[in-house]
Amino acid sequence: MAQDTKTGDGVRSVLRTAGDLVAKLLVSGGLIYWLVAQSDLATFGDIVQQTDAGFFVLAAVFFVLSNALGAIQWFLLLRGQALAVSLWQAVVLYWVGVFFNNVLLGNIGGDGMRIYDMRRLTGETSRAAAATFMDRFIGLFSTCCLALGACAIVAEVRRPGLLSLLIPVWLALVALLAMGLSQRLGALVQRLLRHLLPARVAEIFGELRRNIVIYRHKAPLLVVVWCVSLAVQFSRILVYWSAGVAVGLEVGLRYFIAFQPAAAIVAAVPISVGGLGVRESVLVELFGGVGVDESLAFATSILGYAAGILASLLGGIAFVVRRIQPVAATGRQPPDKIA
Repeated sequence: MAQDTKTGDGVRSVLRTAGDLVAKLLVSGGLIYWLVAQSDLATFGDIVQQTDAGFFVLAAVFFVLSNALGAIQWFLLLRGQALAVSLWQAVVLYWVGVFFNNVLLGNIGGDGMRIYDMRRLTGETSRAAAATFMDRFIGLFSTCCLALGACAIVAEVRRPGLLSLLIPVWLALVALLAMGLSQRLGALVQRLLRHLLPARVAEIFGELRRNIVIYRHKAPLLVVVWCVSLAVQFSRILVYWSAGVAVGLEVGLRYFIAFQPAAAIVAAVPISVGGLGVRESVLVELFGGVGVDESLAFATSILGYAAGILASLLGGIAFVVRRIQPVAATGRQPPDKIA
């Protein structure tokens, strides 16, 4: 009977995963179909044919740079949790996560893979999850800061629709940071969760919060990580700027600093595969507001995404060749566990 129950749970889990993937494919496919229908296909084809290959390669290089910096950011946060992981190990696992985010599971699937691999590597789940959560959180915060900075400095990109998205997200992130790092607010939230969630789930959230609070006493580390994160996010903006130059999108970098982060924030919602379709819709809308042809904006976004996919293949190679030796039963970390 117990075996039948486990089998049934496994089947249901597989069906849920398959259902989620199908739903994301439908969202991405539907949005891409709508964008194609709105675009002039002849113009779009001409744009793609005239793409400057050099700037496309540059876009891929900027994506590689952003991931290299992102791996350093995650490594610093892991070390802040006293997890005995080398920089090389962090780089390999980070690239694997990027591959899953951009190619397979979409947006947050790679985060789960990173946590899973860190658990196998160190035997720690909650601390790995706390570091990965902070990595994602700080990246989103930096993205908002760059976009809001562009809106504050350049009046041309200060659009009500854009600000109505960025300001609430930024305020929510500040509130979330306060709840995560404040002992008093965190304890209040934890008591609330105990009443709203099953005991085991509330316990998991409580352990995660306690590990996040550790960063409260590591302010210099957080400052360094935030500076690295700004460089990560700016590199990703340069991916789309390079893609825009490659297809002949003649607008200033300031527009990309304001618009690409907004598209990235919306695309981070796990409703599509790798944000495909969602990102393109947002960029077409925002660039259209400053007079850019839909086909040109669409081509820019698709080319930027393609550069990311090309660079992400390094993570696919890392996923295939990496070898992780599970942590010993004693909980001690054997050296050199990633070949």
